[in-house]
Amino acid sequence: MADATRVGIISNPAGRHNSRGGLAAIETVLAAYRAVPHCLARDPDEIENALGKLAATGVTQVVLNGGDGTVQAALTTLALRSPFPQPPQLLVLAGGTSNMTAYGLGSHGRPQRLLQRLLTGALTTTRQRVLIVQETNGATRCGFFFNAGGLPQAVSECNAFRERTPWPGMRSALGTGLWITGRLSRMLWGQAPVTAVPIMLCLDHTASIQHDFLVIVLTTLPRLAFGLTPWWGGGSGALRYTGIRRPALRLPLALPGILRGRPPAWADVAAGYESAAPGTAVLTPDGVYALDGEGYQPPAGTELKVSAGPEFEFLRP
Repeated sequence: MADATRVGIISNPAGRHNSRGGLAAIETVLAAYRAVPHCLARDPDEIENALGKLAATGVTQVVLNGGDGTVQAALTTLALRSPFPQPPQLLVLAGGTSNMTAYGLGSHGRPQRLLQRLLTGALTTTRQRVLIVQETNGATRCGFFFNAGGLPQAVSECNAFRERTPWPGMRSALGTGLWITGRLSRMLWGQAPVTAVPIMLCLDHTASIQHDFLVIVLTTLPRLAFGLTPWWGGGSGALRYTGIRRPALRLPLALPGILRGRPPAWADVAAGYESAAPGTAVLTPDGVYALDGEGYQPPAGTELKVSAGPEFEFLRP
């Protein structure tokens, strides 16, 4: 039996899953554990304040019950200005919309069941580094999954589709899958599924190059949601990088292997495909970039530095 007095919870009531009965399910579990502090927080400032309150109570395990933005805000505080004397263990619950972080960490089961398993000592642990994304204006954010190019805009359009669809079930992963299928079908007519965006990129202090990128992905996770592992390049850095840029030759044939980290032999840099394991990446995106599903649009010409941050211990089934 775990020591429930060492557990504290931060819930974002605005998260999609939480706002549709998920938070009530969590509170039902907590009814048997009155000593567990439960803080409600909707934005980064409230999340930082909640972490401070939990640290003051001496908890050593923090449950983050919200979407990707909630986890990102908490990780940024814990990595850059943690109120805890020692980093707490973290359990990420899928209380939001896309919940990419929960999928990447393997904790995307039903939130109330995972919480119950934590409180009864039935979870294991894994260690994982976070990403640090620094803008030249000083803004710094921490998360796991960075992407630029045409993908952030496509994600925004996917979320809009889920919001406006009147069909039952389409505001869940099913809707995401349907939208992705529609986008991928564009390739049958020789069209790219997303729009290429010009980006200046430098990996590990090599010469900067500018190309029109369909997708740039940087992460510290070994696998992404749905078990995707689109990494195959060499290197000894803590980051995993994959880029798809023009001309992206024979993309429909290349994509299945790329998503498994096994591209066909002809899908090389000259064809528009590259992957590596750098230590740092510096890039100047033209437009929006995204971190864990949250989009950001810095001023034109803003340079971003992406690097590996501290390691945290996460709880999972």
